[in-house]
Amino acid sequence: MFLLRFCLGILAFGAISAIAIPTQVQAERFNVEAFIQQWDADHDGTLSLDEVKKAATARFEALDRRHKGILTRTQLAGVLTFQQFRETNTDKQRTLDLNEFLSVVEKLFRAADKDNDGTLDKKELESSAGKALLRLFAVKQGPLL
Repeated sequence: MFLLRFCLGILAFGAISAIAIPTQVQAERFNVEAFIQQWDADHDGTLSLDEVKKAATARFEALDRRHKGILTRTQLAGVLTFQQFRETNTDKQRTLDLNEFLSVVEKLFRAADKDNDGTLDKKELESSAGKALLRLFAVKQGPLL
């Protein structure tokens, strides 16, 4: 009986691990060039803060499925780290509104803008700071609300 339970437990763990792997792989395959092309309104091959904020607003609206104008920590799971959420949640309401979300975006943008020219090119977006910004836009399996 113990051996049967043990084997079933191993099988269940293997099945759960197999399900989690595609989500991680999908996040790693984020296409920087496609993101630039989609949001580069002036077609200069870079993204300005305004262009990134437009993308972030669209992301916020997609996550706000109930159209309340706020996102909970659960809705932002996998998008923001707990520390980012806590630092940004200035009103301590346990939710972020669009302005709070955009403040995270701006902070990450400025960290990725290594040459301080006010735009991000492909190289900057592929840096570790750029990847932190792009994590906000990666499609991940979130909670169903």
